[in-house]
Amino acid sequence: MTTIRDEMPETRALLGVDVIDSASNEGYRLNALWVALDRMMHTALTDNGIPPGEVLNSEPGGDGGLYTLPGHRLGAMLDLTTRLDELAATHNRFHKPEIKLRIAIELGAVGDETGYYAPKIRLNRLLNAGAFKALMERCLRERPDGSVNSGLIISRSAFHEAFGGAYTATVHRHEFVEIEAAEKKFKEMAWVRVPGLDSRTLAEFASARAEATRARAETGKVVNQVFGAMNGVQAGDVHGDINFGTGPR
Repeated sequence: MTTIRDEMPETRALLGVDVIDSASNEGYRLNALWVALDRMMHTALTDNGIPPGEVLNSEPGGDGGLYTLPGHRLGAMLDLTTRLDELAATHNRFHKPEIKLRIAIELGAVGDETGYYAPKIRLNRLLNAGAFKALMERCLRERPDGSVNSGLIISRSAFHEAFGGAYTATVHRHEFVEIEAAEKKFKEMAWVRVPGLDSRTLAEFASARAEATRARAETGKVVNQVFGAMNGVQAGDVHGDINFGTGPR
């Protein structure tokens, strides 16, 4: 029996945008958020020399959108996130509600038709990774002056492709810090950048969160110290002799 294999789709650059805490806004403000974000995306694309025709697909999400571009636009897409940050900062100075963004970038094989593709799923996992969300919350908390308006997470593979040459103009490798991105069954290392904060500060924030997570895990661990023989089932680590079955008569 001959198995017919699928043709590998073209490599695409994917960008996902999420408005932080959009659900906390009154319902009548949600459309205004989407209109403002759509306008910002159009401006950022134009300012980075990406014509509308090169946006192969755009899919609105509950809190933002997902944009598919040709793979060769990966570097321009990274620079586009700088412009998005500037536009969000300008918006937040003069308009309400504020727009604070989580942005994710991935690179992978994606077909022309709208549908499920592994790179899109990975992009969504990166965007919603607990470590990324927690890092953004910490950055916003530490900068109540409004100087933080966005954060970017990019997959390890896309990061190395983007900085494998002189493909970016406004985003630089040294501005990123590596974190572990985990969401549902997804777990991999990724790179994060937050305009307005250097990588050393980001590393400190990420390390503090990782240490707190480990401490919570260790606090909830059960350790049983057994002196002599023990009958029955014990949770956690047990030090001592255990006999399963009928106890001593």
